[in-house]
Amino acid sequence: MANNNCNDDVNIHGYVASGWEIVRTAFEKNFIDGLDIGASVCVYHRGQCVINLSGGWKDVQHREEPYTSQTLQLVFSATKGVTAAAIALCVDRGWLDYDEPVAEYWPEFGENGKENITVGELMSHRGGLPCVDEPLTLDDVCNWSRMTSLLATQKPYWQPGTTHGYHAVTIGFLAGELVRRVDPKHRSFGEFVRDELDNEFYIGVPYDEIEARVAPLIKKIILTRTPLPPMDILTQKALSCSGAFPMEPPSSTSIVFNKTELHRAQIPAANGITNARTLARIYARLIGDVHENGETKPCFITEKTLTKATTSVTPKDEPDRILFGVTSNFARGGFHAYGNYFKAFTTGVFGHKGNIGWIKLTISTITFLYFFLIGMGGSCALAYPPYQLSFAHVCNHLDFSVPTLDPRTVRLIQAIETVLSHH
Repeated sequence: MANNNCNDDVNIHGYVASGWEIVRTAFEKNFIDGLDIGASVCVYHRGQCVINLSGGWKDVQHREEPYTSQTLQLVFSATKGVTAAAIALCVDRGWLDYDEPVAEYWPEFGENGKENITVGELMSHRGGLPCVDEPLTLDDVCNWSRMTSLLATQKPYWQPGTTHGYHAVTIGFLAGELVRRVDPKHRSFGEFVRDELDNEFYIGVPYDEIEARVAPLIKKIILTRTPLPPMDILTQKALSCSGAFPMEPPSSTSIVFNKTELHRAQIPAANGITNARTLARIYARLIGDVHENGETKPCFITEKTLTKATTSVTPKDEPDRILFGVTSNFARGGFHAYGNYFKAFTTGVFGHKGNIGWIKLTISTITFLYFFLIGMGGSCALAYPPYQLSFAHVCNHLDFSVPTLDPRTVRLIQAIETVLSHH
């Protein structure tokens, strides 16, 4: 059913299919409770869009500009899932092989002990390249050739393949350069994503007209904040990209990812700009065909490639070398392999949340693994192949308080669980 009604306070518009109204209620409650300021949410089920909603405001003070279906949002580490999808597409076309050395496609990479690192080891955060030795600035991170050159000559921080550690920023440059190298058209990574996956997912905003649609990130006002756990030097370098990004939460006027130059740059692990509809559609097309607007958009990859891309290669209970020694779980293709953490969906869930870190919590029948990057995130995207379901939620309200399971995600997933239980 079309849902063109608008709650004047939270400004919700969009579409809700019959039987999915409870998800709209959960989305609206996030605004009523002050959790969201501006956001969009989308769900595809069995190849059809069943939820496509946007609501709230781009500006929190005057509430003059509504957050609409045309609004775009920077989604932080949810970008990594799309980068993983690009790699999977290259594997499916025979341009890459997860079991082949990276140096086979990128010869300059094969030095300093990296000659045998496979594509799968690199994508599953086992390559030992979470940062570079040299201190970096924002200008460095915005310079593709500089970042890829530094990574090509960098010596791994641990023996590749022996353990894993979250490559918070570097994984995007590593994966993106692989795609660029094997793409017959040698497009930039951002162009490849727009051409091959979805033209409304921007890694590098190309025009002022697109930039004007981007909702600024808004910091939540808090009185106290739980301090970060103690960090070793490697963790600090990995999470800050060797000093390019501040580790402390910004002031309300100094969020670095609101800078236009950061939007123009291509940082495939951290600065994707899009909306929930686009994210959910990309995940939907990883697991099946999508039918909309009288057309069928075919699945991106075969089931065989999907299985390779989403099968975990992280040994059970192996601690993450970067994320304070907690356990994290990565698939060969770079996706978070959620395994049994989403009890609502049993097994097989894969995706990426716009954050790093963790907390595990059981609510009702659902156990979640939540990844957070202090000061950034909230956006989330995932797919559940057995139910042919994909989900995305993107938002402009950043919560820098206690690093707990995001209640916005909990509420929306619980609503989806309720719907699925009646199907």
